[in-house]
Amino acid sequence: MNEWHGLVDAQKPPELISANMTRVLCVYTALFMRFAWMVQPRNYLLLASHTTNETVQLYQFSRWAKAQG
Repeated sequence: MNEWHGLVDAQKPPELISANMTRVLCVYTALFMRFAWMVQPRNYLLLASHTTNETVQLYQFSRWAKAQG
């Protein structure tokens, strides 16, 4: 998963955002955030990476929702 792709997409019009893909990425990322937290020893780098991705995807979803009215 490439977190930078979501950051690049933040410059695109919200009408081009795929709501279904964004939802899937949010769930996928949340699952891997949990994995990174639960594994012993904790993988803080993986957790930080997926936390960043989750934040970007939620931002994208909020842009899409606002564009829908």
